[in-house]
Amino acid sequence: MFDFDLEVEPILQVLVGKSLEAARIEVLEIDENRDLAEFKKNFKQKRQAALMETQRLEAQRQRANDETDRRNI
Repeated sequence: MFDFDLEVEPILQVLVGKSLEAARIEVLEIDENRDLAEFKKNFKQKRQAALMETQRLEAQRQRANDETDRRNI
């Protein structure tokens, strides 16, 4: 005859295993997305700081050139 518990257990194990694996993958993706967002945020901040420093140095160089030009006139 048909023994429900014996026949259903392997199917149930597969379903539970697949569900757990899917949940684990989802958690890993969420963590990865959070880490990527943090990396992007830090990268943008560093890029902005580097751009500001470059602009500051360019302005300083331009002021020095202007002063040199004024003195040579």
